[in-house]
Amino acid sequence: MSTDDRVQSVRNAWTNALRAEILRVGRRIPEVAQAVTVGMWIATYADADGSNAFPGRDTLATLAGCSPETVTRCVKVLTGVGVLTRKRRPNTSAMYQLLIPAGSKGLPWEQHIHHLTDTRQRRAHAKAKAERIAKATRTASTDAVENPGDNDPESVHGRGPDSVRSGGSGSPRADPDSVHGRPRTASVDAVRTASAAGVYQYPPTSGRDPLPDKDSAGLSPQPQPRAGEAEKDESSTGAGEAAPPRDAALAAVRARDALARCTDPDCGMELPYGATGLCAGCQQYAAHHERQSA
Repeated sequence: MSTDDRVQSVRNAWTNALRAEILRVGRRIPEVAQAVTVGMWIATYADADGSNAFPGRDTLATLAGCSPETVTRCVKVLTGVGVLTRKRRPNTSAMYQLLIPAGSKGLPWEQHIHHLTDTRQRRAHAKAKAERIAKATRTASTDAVENPGDNDPESVHGRGPDSVRSGGSGSPRADPDSVHGRPRTASVDAVRTASAAGVYQYPPTSGRDPLPDKDSAGLSPQPQPRAGEAEKDESSTGAGEAAPPRDAALAAVRARDALARCTDPDCGMELPYGATGLCAGCQQYAAHHERQSA
């Protein structure tokens, strides 16, 4: 029998057809190779006619190196494109049948590959990403959401300059003692008044003086003379005599004799106590002059 008369088995024909499909769309849709890999392992358990293949899901997951959930999704893709049928059996593994692809236009992988790509993890990731984008674009202020059309130049996203989250953007109160209604440019009278309980008992020590019309602080009060006591004149006592000093050290200084002066008529510098004659400078000058003349 020649090679042209050989009849190819269904299993071999199925394997060749799926291999050609990977080479056709594998670069454009990489997930097709993963789905076909699971189908190839199913084909190793099938007979020559492509029947009687019943490997377990855990067995296929171990052979393909993936999770059992991925095996289930790959089987859905292969079933959707029409190259595999699956028959469930009670209390045992499912039975698979290999089907030869019909036609030469290729299999519709694009229509059924979503069974493999649209996983719960990807959906959760897409949802979390959408939430992050929505949170980034969401206005932080509640007033901006309630008043999106406010065109006040002093407002921030519709919020007035003195508004808070819970207070809205209403007009400020005229009470100078209020925190939210206090004017931005504080005047002289814009100082908290003392309450009845006496919380603020002292005038402020910084800023503008709230009482500009008060008198300046004078000199410290002097002790008042006693009744019947004559006033004392410390500048003189009686007939022009100097009053005695009250400090003993000062009296000792005043009792010293006057300092002598240098005998050089051109100098006249005061000498230390007990010194007479020439000063130290004049003595050095005289000694130098004598050495020059010698």
